Amino acid sequence: MPAKKVQFDEFELDFGRFQLFHKGEHVRLEGLPLQLLMFLIENQGQLVNREQIADKLWGKDLFVDVEQGINTAIRKIRTALSDDSEKPRYLQTVVGRGYRFLAETTDDVAANSETTQKFSISAEEFGQAIVAAAGLDLHDHETSKKNTDKPKVGAGGSSR
Repeated sequence: MPAKKVQFDEFELDFGRFQLFHKGEHVRLEGLPLQLLMFLIENQGQLVNREQIADKLWGKDLFVDVEQGINTAIRKIRTALSDDSEKPRYLQTVVGRGYRFLAETTDDVAANSETTQKFSISAEEFGQAIVAAAGLDLHDHETSKKNTDKPKVGAGGSSR
């Protein structure tokens, strides 16, 4: 299964390659901010609180300066997306609560549909492929069927 790709405006986030692109050009974004962007996009339109972010990025058992880490990651995401915190297009801050990814996203299904279209055969073609794979010849089958309909004559005597 191809890796997930999500598009929003002129951006594309490739989850499999762990990369962000703008108009086809790679946008440099460090690992932690990129993970946070992926998490926010996966929860598009929903409020994601700071505790959820901390659990996702650092886990429950790690004690770091989570507040500063989240603030830094959000700032780096905004810089990469050229987003304005005062008039956000992508990342909305809900003061004291968390963040929400605002932009409409679409999954990149072009690659999936292209693969599906490449492998499109009729039922008859599929049946022929199975017969060929099994090493059968339908013409021989018809001939042998006619021969099996005839009574067989044995060389020995009859059994009682």
